[in-house]
Amino acid sequence: MDKHGSLTHFIKRIVSDSRLKPVHISLSIALCHSWMLSQFQHSYRISRRILMKASRIRSKATYHKTLKELQMYGYIKYLPSYHPLKASEIIMTDDSNEKSDGSHGAKLRSSCRQ
Repeated sequence: MDKHGSLTHFIKRIVSDSRLKPVHISLSIALCHSWMLSQFQHSYRISRRILMKASRIRSKATYHKTLKELQMYGYIKYLPSYHPLKASEIIMTDDSNEKSDGSHGAKLRSSCRQ
């Protein structure tokens, strides 16, 4: 799937999922923006401070809870770094292999991956 198709597919999944609240959608849009800035890399680094500002989330607890839920719902794979100077990593996922138990689907493929 090309860059545009991957992004379109991800956004269609987000808007059609009735489990998601405005905070999920807001953080998802911020994640999409970061993904675009990383030129649709398979995995990319994120900054909590930047994502919280972009998604208008003020609480660290809400931010982490929302990230965990997006991962549980199969939208992302979140790899925290636990290091103050090293950014955490995100992998956008595809729902083609998503299971009802909330496990992750296959990773989105982009044309930027070599």
